[in-house]
Amino acid sequence: MAINDLLDEILDQSTHEGRFVLSEMLHYSSITSLTGIGVSRDETHTFVLVFFRGEPDGAVFVDEKGELFGDPAVLHLVDGEEFDLYTVAPPIADALVSRTRVFDKSHLKRSGRLDIPVIGAPTRQRVGVLCLTVCDGPMPLAGSHVAIRKGKLVITSDVTDLRGRVCFRLLNGRYICVVSDRTGERARRIIEFYKPRVDIRVNVGGTGHED
Repeated sequence: MAINDLLDEILDQSTHEGRFVLSEMLHYSSITSLTGIGVSRDETHTFVLVFFRGEPDGAVFVDEKGELFGDPAVLHLVDGEEFDLYTVAPPIADALVSRTRVFDKSHLKRSGRLDIPVIGAPTRQRVGVLCLTVCDGPMPLAGSHVAIRKGKLVITSDVTDLRGRVCFRLLNGRYICVVSDRTGERARRIIEFYKPRVDIRVNVGGTGHED
């Protein structure tokens, strides 16, 4: 089975964590000890990083010339490349790493791509849960699309439930929340959260506030 076909089969059964630039994905995977796969695709190539317990232990690069695995693949990483990150079952990640293992991670470190963990990192760098309740005045808005962005990059998105509620697992920090429906964009708010869990009400006719 070709690597792209195998990848599609795995991702169909996996949970999408969000879309990240390379440096953010490495940082997020490290602090969450994620086991999963990061995939970057365009018309010319596919790049895959395989994470096991937060470590980028495997790599695959595929283009029209063929496939590269492990250390040779890492050399093709480009700064600013965007990845879709998925959580996968540990046995699947372990099997992929056994075929694609990265032995020399200095390739990542030399390029400034692999953050060295900081002991006693501030709270704002931890993972928290951000829950949003979208409403129009007193009425909850079910079925609204909520996107969480960093600049122009969409980190993650989801649709509100019957109570107008949606929750995201994110690095603590500052984000842009964009609420839209079939008529277009309804609201755009800057949201900051630095606690393990934050609940915010977003009124498309007003301002957001913490509950």
